[in-house]
Amino acid sequence: MIIMGKAHKSALLWLKNRNGDGVFDRNGILVAGGERGPYMRATWKRLEENGYVERYLGNKRLRITDAGHSVDLNGVSENDPCDDEFGKKRHGHD
Repeated sequence: MIIMGKAHKSALLWLKNRNGDGVFDRNGILVAGGERGPYMRATWKRLEENGYVERYLGNKRLRITDAGHSVDLNGVSENDPCDDEFGKKRHGHD
């Protein structure tokens, strides 16, 4: 398991708040609870590689695993600005 960054925790919270299950649309965007997710596919892939979410039904659907449900998301909000590898905010100011 990885130490998750803001984007991973924010994405996990977003999905958890929408029943923990979603479907990928024809453009590869995750849709859950009737909303298109604001997260990149790479975020979901990283969460999947580390066991926090899993794909099913021929990779068309994504759901939170038991490991994902056990992550402490206190203090996390949806759509937190992401830090890039250089530690600068992608959205907003430093």
